[in-house]
Amino acid sequence: MTDASTTSSFRSLAASSGAHTALVGVEVLVLDQDERVHAGIEQLLSEASLHVTCVGDSERALKLVDRQFFSVMLIDIDTPSPRAGVNAIEALKKASPTSMVIAMSPRRSFDDAVAAVRAGAIDLILKSPDSVTYLKDRVLDAAGRSVGKREVDSVLVDIKGVHEEFLRHFMEAERRAIDLADQVAGRDQSRLVNLDELRVLIIDEVDDLVEAMEAAKAKGFTFIHANSGGEGLDRVSTGPFHYAMVAEDISDLPAKTIARTIRNQHPDTVVLTFLGPSDNGHVELVETTGSRSILKPFTDPKQLINRLDELAEAWRAKARERRYTQAFREKHYDFLRRYVELKTKIERALNEGPG
Repeated sequence: MTDASTTSSFRSLAASSGAHTALVGVEVLVLDQDERVHAGIEQLLSEASLHVTCVGDSERALKLVDRQFFSVMLIDIDTPSPRAGVNAIEALKKASPTSMVIAMSPRRSFDDAVAAVRAGAIDLILKSPDSVTYLKDRVLDAAGRSVGKREVDSVLVDIKGVHEEFLRHFMEAERRAIDLADQVAGRDQSRLVNLDELRVLIIDEVDDLVEAMEAAKAKGFTFIHANSGGEGLDRVSTGPFHYAMVAEDISDLPAKTIARTIRNQHPDTVVLTFLGPSDNGHVELVETTGSRSILKPFTDPKQLINRLDELAEAWRAKARERRYTQAFREKHYDFLRRYVELKTKIERALNEGPG
């Protein structure tokens, strides 16, 4: 398609083709350094109601792809140099995974075809007058598949959203049902989540914090002191703790290792790390994806003592949530299994681009 006869073939075919109304407005990107190819393909595909944008270098193509979506990309395998288009195919496909990429080549080459497909192209078309009709049909087919995929994706996104919203409402209804059943039966929820005594393990090489906590004589709390990380892990393994507080400056084991071990082995235990009390002190809540600051600066034990009621309520809320979740899983196991399977299929379909 780099000679005049090929360009002429583009134009004569375009003149005889009618508008492809089903694909009105579809964007096509052409990457080829030959301006005669630009003119021929633009006329050919514009007559089929496709919007065509032509560029002569891959950097320009990548900038365009960053700004807008192209359903189909036609890429010359020799732009800007022989076989350099393979890298362009890979880069553009990575930038726009759901675009359909068709490679073009002036020669018949099995190696070129394999390289182009491996880079992300769905086909390699020979640049010759005999291939013009096939090129047009292939582009229209690819554009149709891309449009269909985007429409299906839109529906799948809506289904996924409604599906998740339904599950939230379903679980909320089950929570209300459990609470109502407890009220009718006269069950005390605070007793159900075992809060007669909230056990707190403090892993710290010094005694100041634990002594201050014990001196406050907080009702419903029992504080256990471990002078090292190893002792703390031993104590956690021998009995349940609602909270574990790990000093960041413990010396025998890294505080993060201690916190992660406790969370992994005892998921019901709420783990806090702390530094201080001091001018640069702080207290952080260890979560699955990291940690979150709950007290900063932490300069006086009284700051933490004053928040014990808040900590107790946080554990109480977490325990209620665990109870709700466990009851829901036991009651609706088959539904949840099907829900997870369907969610996985939807996500797979959304992540797999056409071609």
